[in-house]
Amino acid sequence: MALFSDSDLAEFVDLKALGTAATYNNATINVVFTDNYVSITGGTVDIEGTYPVALCRTVDVSGVAHNSAITINGTGYVVIGVQPNHSAGTTKLILNKS
Repeated sequence: MALFSDSDLAEFVDLKALGTAATYNNATINVVFTDNYVSITGGTVDIEGTYPVALCRTVDVSGVAHNSAITINGTGYVVIGVQPNHSAGTTKLILNKS
């Protein structure tokens, strides 16, 4: 059983709350999108970049798999990681710019 109802999750990803419109599977869905800066300090080489993530209602992305396409804020991404949270009814998509 999910911790949150579908209506709770719909409010969470609402565009007036934390949501951002995205296009997935030829449909518009709302997601919570972050693209945080990350930096890893190495011995002789430092690596830095961004870590784009879309938190979605699982019902909106059923069937999502690696290499699925999603567009957020006009930028195309490819799914490189799928992390479902069955108890919360959400799925985190780890993305890479396409």
